[in-house]
Amino acid sequence: MSARSAADLERELAMLAFVRVRLRASEGDDVRLPTTAVDQVLDELGSLARSPRAPT
Repeated sequence: MSARSAADLERELAMLAFVRVRLRASEGDDVRLPTTAVDQVLDELGSLARSPRAPT
């Protein structure tokens, strides 16, 4: 695994952990998500992280 792909994986895992914490805080500790839902959330968060910021 290259350094670039390892960094990408670490970033995605951090985003997933963040999503899990937020969902458990709002829905309870027993919340379960289908893998496709998790994939979609990670894709959307990744897209937002890569998009250029609007000037303020």
